[in-house]
Amino acid sequence: MDNTAQIDYWNGPAGEKWVRDADRLDRMLGPFAEAIIETVKLSAGQRVTDIGCGAGALSLGIEAGTVNVDVTGVDVSEPLVALARRRAEAAGARAKFVVADASSWVPEAPADAVVSRFGVMFFAEPVAAFANIRAGTKPGGQLSFACWRPLADNPWALTPLMTALPLLKEPPAPPEPGAPGPFAFGEEARIREILGASGWSEITIKAWDGDMRLPGADPAETAGFLMEIGPLARLIKEQALDEAPIRAALQAEVRKHAGTDGRTRMKAAAWIVGARA
Repeated sequence: MDNTAQIDYWNGPAGEKWVRDADRLDRMLGPFAEAIIETVKLSAGQRVTDIGCGAGALSLGIEAGTVNVDVTGVDVSEPLVALARRRAEAAGARAKFVVADASSWVPEAPADAVVSRFGVMFFAEPVAAFANIRAGTKPGGQLSFACWRPLADNPWALTPLMTALPLLKEPPAPPEPGAPGPFAFGEEARIREILGASGWSEITIKAWDGDMRLPGADPAETAGFLMEIGPLARLIKEQALDEAPIRAALQAEVRKHAGTDGRTRMKAAAWIVGARA
């Protein structure tokens, strides 16, 4: 399995941006971490693996909510894992964080539960990756993860792209079906196919719909955030675009969605997926 492109991406400027914005991103994605924690039933002494753990918010949240649980977070990004370790030390948490590719990583002991907050959509060979993850899970062990539904169902990500479209040098090419990326697991049927083929059973897929509060105390700050994180950020870099007109257009669009408190909320759509090893 060649996940080199994703490993390079998350250890480059993108990874550093996520480190810088980790607190804001964790607040934005907090509802999804809560949904995962609610679905996983843990007992004292059990082992949990957090796939694509990033800066460790889900891992630390699980440890804080369960007495004497052993959590290991796994991520390819050295900058994000370093931040997760600093957070754990500051919180006095026992959670461990490992720089590794979950598609081939072997845990010290099988996990009772595997979780992920938007960290499983980036494998070059997802069936083989989930088979390896299952191999590192006890028979009957739980799997629970959040993944985005299609881009068209997620205005928080689509709106910046559509706003910037007239200002691009050329329209973005649509991703190849099934290509690794944030929306690779958008279709329910594909998730069931991947998990079934990799040996997971008792698959459940529930829709999550809601308003997601974007970072930023005002439209200008929120527009700046949307230009740095997500599909638009990559387009700006790839096409060497002038950021000023895009920023102005996006700020005007964001202002339409700002509440009386100045903060922006947009619709988000995800899947909360469960299965058994």
